[in-house]
Amino acid sequence: MNRGDVSFTFLHRIDEIELNIKDQRWQSALALALTIPDICGGIAFPDLVKRYRDGRIMLDKQKNPSRDVGAQYVQWFDTYAGGFFKASPKDAKPYICGERCWQLRCEYLHQNKGFFNEENDTAVRFHLGIHCGTSVCQFDTMKQQDQVMEIRIDIEQFCLRMCRAARSYYHEVYKEKDFSLYNTPVLDFIQAQKKRKTEDLAVVICKDTAYTRGLEMLLGELPVHFMAFPDLQSMKKKLGGRKPSVWIIREENREQAEQNSWFSDTAVPVIFLVHPGNHLTEKNPGKWTVLEMPIQPKELLDAVKACLK
Repeated sequence: MNRGDVSFTFLHRIDEIELNIKDQRWQSALALALTIPDICGGIAFPDLVKRYRDGRIMLDKQKNPSRDVGAQYVQWFDTYAGGFFKASPKDAKPYICGERCWQLRCEYLHQNKGFFNEENDTAVRFHLGIHCGTSVCQFDTMKQQDQVMEIRIDIEQFCLRMCRAARSYYHEVYKEKDFSLYNTPVLDFIQAQKKRKTEDLAVVICKDTAYTRGLEMLLGELPVHFMAFPDLQSMKKKLGGRKPSVWIIREENREQAEQNSWFSDTAVPVIFLVHPGNHLTEKNPGKWTVLEMPIQPKELLDAVKACLK
C-alpha cells in the first residue's frame, strides 16, 4: 500500500472488526460491526429514499435524493445477513431481525444504551455480554415480560456473524458493485509532508518518449520531482534558470549537452545512459556516472540516490 494513501476499504473494516475481537476490544468491534449494514444497505438498495407524505422524494443539500438509511439497513440485514444469525440452521427465522439490529445500532452508537437499563421507554431491551456460556451463539435466550422483550447478545458471536455476512455479500456482488466508492480516504501526512518538502529535481534529456515514461515510473519511487525533455531547447524554455539536482541524459544528447554552459557546473551530477560497448571518458571525475543500457531498475535508483546525497 502506498504510504501516502492508506485509505481504508470495505474489507479493511471487516479485518479490523476481527482484529478487535481477537484483542477483546469489544466496544470497538461492536461499533464497527453495527455499521456494516449501513454501508451494504446503501450499496444494495440505493433506490430506498426518503419521501414526503405526498410521495415526493426528499432531497439533500446537494439536491440528491436523501437515503432512507433505516430502510436500507433493515432490508439489507433481512435479505443478506439474517441467515447468519440463526441459533440453529433448522430455525425458520434468525434470532435477531433487521429492525431489532437497527434499534441496537442506534441505541449503542448514539446513546450508549445497548445494555440493560431501568428505563421503560422501549419495547425491547438488549443485554450485551461476553463469554456468555456454552450454547451455539449465546443470543438464544429471549424473555418477554411486562410486554418488554429482553434480548441477550454475545458481542463476539454477533460480530463474527456480521463479518461472515459481510464477506458473503461482498463476494456475491463485488463484480457488479463499486465498493471503492465507500472507501474511507486516509492520507499519511508524515509521508505527504516529506514529499511536499523535497526540492530535489531530476531532469531527463531523452528523445524516446516511451523510454522517458519508463524512467518516470521508475523514479516515481523516490521523493524527487521529475521533468523530461526531448532536447535542450525545450528544456531551457521550461526550466529557465532553475538548476536540477541531477541530470539523466541519453547518449545521443551528450555532445549537445556538453556544448552548453550549464553543463560546466560541476556541482550538478550527471548520469549518462549509453549503448553497450560505448565507454565515455570521465571529463569530470565524481560528476559523471555512466550506466550501460539496458539498465536494471535498482542500478538506476541507486545511482540517483547517490547523486542526491
